Amino acid sequence: MEVLFKFLGDEPVDNVITCMNFKLDKVVYFGYHEVIEEQKKRIENFLINKCSVKKAVFHPLSHNDLQSVLSSMRNEIEYELEQGNHVFFDITGGESMLLVAFGMLAREYVLPIHMYDIETGKLIELDEGSDVCMSSEAERQRVFLNLDAFIRLHGGKINHALHKDIKESVSKDFGQDIEKIWKAARSFGDLWNPLSVFMSSFFIPDDDLSVRQDASYILNALKKTDTRLDTASELNKMLDTLAKNGILLDLKHEDGKYSFRYKNEDVKTCLFEGGSVLELYVYQQQRKNGGDCRVGVHLDWDGKIHDNPGEDVLNEIDVLSLNGYVPTFISCKSGKMGPQQSLHALYELDTVARRFGGKYAKKVLVTADKLGDIYLERAREMGIEVR
Repeated sequence: MEVLFKFLGDEPVDNVITCMNFKLDKVVYFGYHEVIEEQKKRIENFLINKCSVKKAVFHPLSHNDLQSVLSSMRNEIEYELEQGNHVFFDITGGESMLLVAFGMLAREYVLPIHMYDIETGKLIELDEGSDVCMSSEAERQRVFLNLDAFIRLHGGKINHALHKDIKESVSKDFGQDIEKIWKAARSFGDLWNPLSVFMSSFFIPDDDLSVRQDASYILNALKKTDTRLDTASELNKMLDTLAKNGILLDLKHEDGKYSFRYKNEDVKTCLFEGGSVLELYVYQQQRKNGGDCRVGVHLDWDGKIHDNPGEDVLNEIDVLSLNGYVPTFISCKSGKMGPQQSLHALYELDTVARRFGGKYAKKVLVTADKLGDIYLERAREMGIEVR
């Protein structure tokens, strides 16, 4: 019987990584009472349902009494050895006093110690003097994490019911259209979002995605807008660019009429939702790195989806990916941001990534408009990459 002794820490991936890579019969966790109360149920469920662990037990330890810790751990070690079991120590993510205790007991009982480098997934064995080691004794396995399982490990849940169809899957053809729309949007600068709002308000298509409007109606609407998009020449120039890229078909703005056809429903939705094109573009770039990657992910804080949506605490992350054991949280901002919006974007991203990604999470803010130096410095302090 293969038995793993492990310190139960705050980081869920640290707590389960050995079981994701080796077949173990039993895991004995030592940890502080409050951490056990918080994590016991979901760690136990993950081990049994995902990793085929037969049994997980949890022993609360003192925060500051090393002798008490040694005594409790020694009793468990001797019990497992008396049963003829193989015992392994995992110190991944362990705290100082527990590391000391594990080291002392490993030396006393001549037992192997190992740890994992989470970012690379590399096993590091510290088994000098031991007759066995994890890699030679335990059977290997590979349990792959997807984003749903990863978020559940952190006590949350992805609410799939809120996922928009346009962000469900991206075909090759739509992917090429996203590239074209983003190229045009970037060239429009801070007029892109006003154009999107204008089109969704005044260029509503028929069932066949065709648009026909009197120029007088459009010009009157332009005069009433409170953005820089207030001239027909500016509007026509942007529509021409979209038509040149094949996003709008059969475009005409002459003889007192505007007429064109949206290429397809996805393109229309992308044009109507100004921020979507940046999210979809970043998603396409991020998924090239491999792993599980999704766009427009709604994260429920307590892991319980209620019948009354108002009872759920949610955050939407624009792009979320998981490569190995390391998640990347990406927030996309396509419009011009003032001081308050800049700070809010940084703090919201940091809060969500810490809650659902833990200490290994990467945080990225992608902006269409350049962030000021003071906010770039704040982002660096928070460990956020700005693109």
